[in-house]
Amino acid sequence: MNEIFLKVNQDVLVSELQQVRPDMLLVLAYFSMFCWKNRLQCVVTSVFEEVIERASDTHKEGRGVDVSVRGFGPKDISDCIDYLNENVGHLGAYSFSDNQQRVAIYHNIGFGNHIHLQVAKNPTMEVIGGKRRKK
Repeated sequence: MNEIFLKVNQDVLVSELQQVRPDMLLVLAYFSMFCWKNRLQCVVTSVFEEVIERASDTHKEGRGVDVSVRGFGPKDISDCIDYLNENVGHLGAYSFSDNQQRVAIYHNIGFGNHIHLQVAKNPTMEVIGGKRRKK
């Protein structure tokens, strides 16, 4: 099997992916699975960005990754956001604007449309198989 399921943009080093937190790797695995099931390209476009002024520190802290939506239709984007937030949303960071917990956000902050994946500062250890364990 020689198929590559997770690609990186030319500006991203594969070694950067080795430095993101394990919960972010889980989110990336779910994103990759969504893309594979829907025959979409799974491309990481940004991991660590210290030059760009951002509202949060998710990228600098290894808690944020941007992924391409090139080749995605509007329904693909919506379905992907829903899939990620339903399956691993409990790992997501809380938004500054509305205090909602989200793992996936579709936006454009001036560098093109993309999905921003993010995990919380203080990860929960109650995660098994992507679902919150009942106490």
